[in-house]
Amino acid sequence: MTSAPLVIRLGMSDIVSLMTNMVMELKRLKTQDLQEQIQEQLKLYIINRGLKSGDPLPTEKELAESLGTSRTVVRESLKAMESLGIIEVRPGIGRFIREFNFEAILNNLSYSLETDVKNFKDVLEIRISLETFFIARDIELFTPEDTAELEGLLDKLKLMVDEDSAEPDLISLHTDFHCALYKNSDNQLLLRLIKIFATIQRNLTLFNQYRSTNRPLFIRQHRDIIQAIKSGEPELAKKVMIEHFKEPMSWVQYHKGFIKSPNKKTLQEEKQ
Repeated sequence: MTSAPLVIRLGMSDIVSLMTNMVMELKRLKTQDLQEQIQEQLKLYIINRGLKSGDPLPTEKELAESLGTSRTVVRESLKAMESLGIIEVRPGIGRFIREFNFEAILNNLSYSLETDVKNFKDVLEIRISLETFFIARDIELFTPEDTAELEGLLDKLKLMVDEDSAEPDLISLHTDFHCALYKNSDNQLLLRLIKIFATIQRNLTLFNQYRSTNRPLFIRQHRDIIQAIKSGEPELAKKVMIEHFKEPMSWVQYHKGFIKSPNKKTLQEEKQ
């Protein structure tokens, strides 16, 4: 015996409400698509005319007429380009091409990335690649004063570990240590990225309860980094830096289900 089909009866008001919501959603999507298209056309306008830093853009009205769209869509598209650091507004004068810099991108990076394990893994891999490269390349640039500064920061880190300080506080001082490693590298972008990586990690501690599981090892690894710098051996410095990042990478693998617990081999390795 077959059961009767489930029938959902909707009143006229329900149908009108559903249709209204669908129309509003389609309008929203259409507007977003249009704004993206206008942004791309504005970028092509800049490129095709060879505009450079300091050159003015046409007015909203002129752009709207040229592109065959409303001033509202043009205005929103220009605001988006301003947030990307492509253009700038000079009050009372107009909009101009902005000199390229990483500021707008970097300022939004730590917030545009969702705070999850997948993104943390990606960020961690990039950070390891950057730091191992720079510490090996610039190891001859360290002076006795530089290593003394690092040892002072490490002493503060050890004190925080001994006092069982909160993870976000430890991350903050840890970031100072790593920035000090590369102050002679003449690369401000690297220092900004390290700080952004730390912000992402700090957010992860708040939302996902990330915490260094072996803090005494954490201190020893930083002491090994300083010792490798003093020895002037680039390959050793790279090796100890990779060892230092194994603990957070292990945490990532654990939360992605690749290992049974942090600081253990992967499940595949355990079966072999």
